[in-house]
Formats: sequence, structure tokens, C-alpha cells
Amino acid sequence: MATKSTEKKTSLEPSEVFCAAGLLMPTAKINELVKDTSGGELLAWASTKGLQAVSKVEPLDPKFKLMFSSAATLTDKKRNDMVANIVAGFSAAIGVKGFIQKEHPGVDIVNKVYLTGARWPAAVDKFRLKNENSGFDYNSSDFVVEVDSKTFYGISLKKKKNVKGADPTIINKAYSTFIDGPSFEEQRNKLNEIRQNYFPNVIRKAQEEGVINIKGLNKMSNSDIWSMKVQAPNGGKNYDLINVKGFNNTNNPVDLSDIEGTIEGTTFFDETKKGQVGLRDFINADLSKESNELYQGFNKLIQENAEFFANSLIDIVLKTQMQTKLQSKKIGDYFFEFALVTGYADYTPKKKGPDVLNLKPAKVLPQHTILCGLANLSANNKPYVMEYDGDAKKAATAAKIFYKLKKDGVTILDLQLRYKGDFKQQPQFFATLSDEFIQQMQEECVITR
Repeated sequence: MATKSTEKKTSLEPSEVFCAAGLLMPTAKINELVKDTSGGELLAWASTKGLQAVSKVEPLDPKFKLMFSSAATLTDKKRNDMVANIVAGFSAAIGVKGFIQKEHPGVDIVNKVYLTGARWPAAVDKFRLKNENSGFDYNSSDFVVEVDSKTFYGISLKKKKNVKGADPTIINKAYSTFIDGPSFEEQRNKLNEIRQNYFPNVIRKAQEEGVINIKGLNKMSNSDIWSMKVQAPNGGKNYDLINVKGFNNTNNPVDLSDIEGTIEGTTFFDETKKGQVGLRDFINADLSKESNELYQGFNKLIQENAEFFANSLIDIVLKTQMQTKLQSKKIGDYFFEFALVTGYADYTPKKKGPDVLNLKPAKVLPQHTILCGLANLSANNKPYVMEYDGDAKKAATAAKIFYKLKKDGVTILDLQLRYKGDFKQQPQFFATLSDEFIQQMQEECVITR
């Protein structure tokens, strides 16, 4: 009897299902479709033959089916975004095929594709590596490709505009992930104390400078401000005060229950206009300072535990223990390889002249190549280090801090630590593979397993 699939919430990513379609159809057909640089042939294909191409995708969300069937009716930005997503998916498919063909010459159409973003189907659940206590999924594959009954490839798919564009981040992991457990209880308590004093004090400064005007704020304690919630104007859900957007343009006290705004934008004060500073802008401006006390607190803990943070990040980002963890599940003679893939959504509509559409094979970094790159670093018995990048911080105006994760002087990961929108949550690490490390892999590691 089939086992029940494990569910998790996620957003649907169109380029993933278009990559699946590309893996399940001849490459010659893909190349034929992109000859029309307007994208018209791609949209016509999606609305007619597209669903047939993904008949071997499991599970195929009804929203994806609707996306295919309505592709030809899209206009303006939605149309252009759809074409770009198809191009990115096909780019990824061609890149993945090229990778697979190094081990399986002649394979142009795979057996099946399993989308694992929303749930892991029973057929590939054996490759899932979920920590039942924390809920963390170590195997971050967006989908799994079945080449034959024993050979599977897990693909983590990202996309960017073109070959020259900046690489997308390959993780966004909360800082708190790395300081969980009893050994960091003292540090967690200290950081929470810093956070719960920092944000209320910034809000007081915002009130002093007229950015906001909240009745009774000067009588509230730090704890009151940190925990205070306001209700959306339409009587909907409550929001944390420190996450309120917008600004107050009068000198009169504001009764929060009467503030006009919309729940969609959580705008409780007037919309921020060009040249005006809102509460979120005010907080981010303070976070962007080199001397910001909150980020200094986070950095202090990182530097005190630099090797721990570095090893944890290397493992989470580059999956260095993937094969060990899989073998501990006793997967037998099944073969599974993980790869980081970046597809290129290289489509630009033009008002004058023909549109630009370039289909380039995706960049594929297999797990074995990454492990080879790590092993080939000279003096590899040296520890990984987290080097604070003060120059990047000085050059940036954004509310973030920067690190270079290195080993023996070679930068492996370029890291940022920043908030993703909710100041009540911990900031998150964002990582990209450094050009230096990618070059080292390409020069020293052959792309075979």
C-alpha cells in the first residue's frame, strides 16, 4: 500500500513545472518553440500541448493546470512574466539533461518528474531528509527527476535574468536556526534582550522626529511597545506595531482603531510618498548604520562561534552530508544525486524592433563537484571561518551586514544577514557561491561522479 505523502506549505513556482515539461519532451521541440522570439509560440504551446507534456509530473497542482490553459490569453506584464518563466524552465531542463547525459548518454526524455515543493510523493519520499523535531528539510530539492527505476536526481532550481546577471541566493535561513538548542540558551536570551530594547527605542526616535504619532507612546515600556499589536482598519487580523508601514503627516495624536488603510498593504498611516520617510524606512535606515547595535550583537555571537556557524552554513547550503544521511536511511541500491541549478529567464520584450529571447543551458553544480571543490582546497584540514566584510557594509546603504565564508583564504560563500520584512522574527542568512570557488571547481573538478 502506498504511503501517505508528507505535506508542507510553499508557493508555486512556474519555472519548476516548465523545467519538468522540458525534461519530458524532446530538446528539438524546445529549440523549435523558441525560434519565435516574441514568445507567442511558447504561449500557444503551453495552452495546447503543454499539459500533455507534463502528464508524467506528480503531483500536478490544479493551479498549474489553469496556468497552462490560460497562457495564451495573458497580456502585458503577466504575459511577459509567463514567457520569461517558460524560458527559465526550458533553460534549466536543457542544463539538467546535459548533466544527466554525462552519466547516461542518449537520455533526452526522462521517465518522470516529482515536484517536491508542496509535498514529497511516496515514490521519492525515501530521499527526503526531514528532522522530525525541528521540521527542517535537509534535502532542499524542488523536484526529483527519475531517469530509470533506480536513478534519481534532486534539483534545487533558481533563476536569474541572464548569464551576466547576479546569481540568486541559494538559501534564506533564519539566524535562530543556528543557535537552537540548550547550548545557546544564554546567547539567545541576550540577543532577545537586545532586540526587545532596540526596536522600541527606534520607534521612540521615530515619534520624536515626527515620522509617527502614537498616542501614549511616551508612557509605554519597552516591553509594551515590543508586544503591542494594532488591528487592521477593516477589523481584520492584528499586526505588530513595530511592523507598521507608512507615516503620520499630522501633529495630532492618532487613535489606532480609526486609522485608514488597507489590510493588503498593512498601511495604517498614510502611504509614504516620494521624499518622505515612513516608519519602516526609518528603522531600516538605522539598521544600515555601521555602528548599529542590533547587528553588532548578532555579529558578536557569530564571531564567538565562527567555526560552528561556518560549518553549519556549509552543510545547510552545500549538503556535504547528503550521501551519509541517505545511506543511514538504508536506501539500498538506489542512486540519488543533488544539484544546484540556475536557469536563465532571458526574455526582453521591445517596444520597437523584435523582442530578445535567448535560450541558454542552465548552470548546473552537482553535489559531487561541490564536494570535490571543497576537498581540493589546499591545506583542507584548516577550519572554515566567518570573515566580517566591513568594506561591503561601508559600500552598502541597505539594512544588512556581510560575511565571506572562507577556508585557507578561499572565499566559498558570500553571505548577507538581513531582515526579510518582519522585525519580530530573527534576521536571515542569504548565501551565494563565490565566483572564486566556482572557478576553482571548474578548473579542478571533472563533472563526473
